[in-house]
Amino acid sequence: MEKLLILWALVRRDYALQYAGSFLGISWMFLQNLVLISLYAVVFLVLNLKTPSTQDDFTAYLLTGLLFWIPLQEFLVRGTGILTDNRTLLKRSSLGLDLFIWIPFVQYLIHMLVTSLPVFLLLAYYDKLNYWGLLSGLLCLVGVGLYLLLFLHYLSRLNVLLKDISPLVRLVSQVLFWGIPVLYYPKGFLREINLLNPLTIPLDIFRSLVIKGFVPQFDWMGIFPFLFTFILVYLLAKKKFQTVILDHL
Repeated sequence: MEKLLILWALVRRDYALQYAGSFLGISWMFLQNLVLISLYAVVFLVLNLKTPSTQDDFTAYLLTGLLFWIPLQEFLVRGTGILTDNRTLLKRSSLGLDLFIWIPFVQYLIHMLVTSLPVFLLLAYYDKLNYWGLLSGLLCLVGVGLYLLLFLHYLSRLNVLLKDISPLVRLVSQVLFWGIPVLYYPKGFLREINLLNPLTIPLDIFRSLVIKGFVPQFDWMGIFPFLFTFILVYLLAKKKFQTVILDHL
């Protein structure tokens, strides 16, 4: 319980540092997410006047893809730099590296829950929300965060050793974004590319849970090689990097 209180204090501190001097404070992040979703909705839905009969179906598909991706991308970028951004505090305290890596995970949960509210309301409006799978869908997003957290144990430590790989991670995140079917259906050559992306199947599972009548597009068993790899990477980070990280902070 004490560690949870410390973790929450660190989360609040991190938010304060990120948005220090900002006019809207942390509200700016939530507003940014809502504006981004609205822009995609305008471009892909309102301007899609030639196929109004399929507009509702693509609405659910698009919104669930954005809900899946936007908090996850923030988690990936923030998680990579969390140790270097807190190097002073890490040197002065005995809290350990792992507790700090949980900071962006808690932030991911907050961002995901806030972003999910307007998305689920719109799905309900279009009669595409599977109410029975709503809780399971949220739990799926929590599981996806834990899934990515395995890899972030490695990336955050690598970021310390290589000084700063955040620009590279941002670039890779864009490749990952277009490598999962967020804005398009997985067909043809794109489908083959999707199979190489570790986030494709989690997105397919999430959509299957929250969209009424959604037919899975992929074989979910394909996630196990990625999961096995992420676990190995996590163990490598814990075993090989742990003894040298503090010396490089």
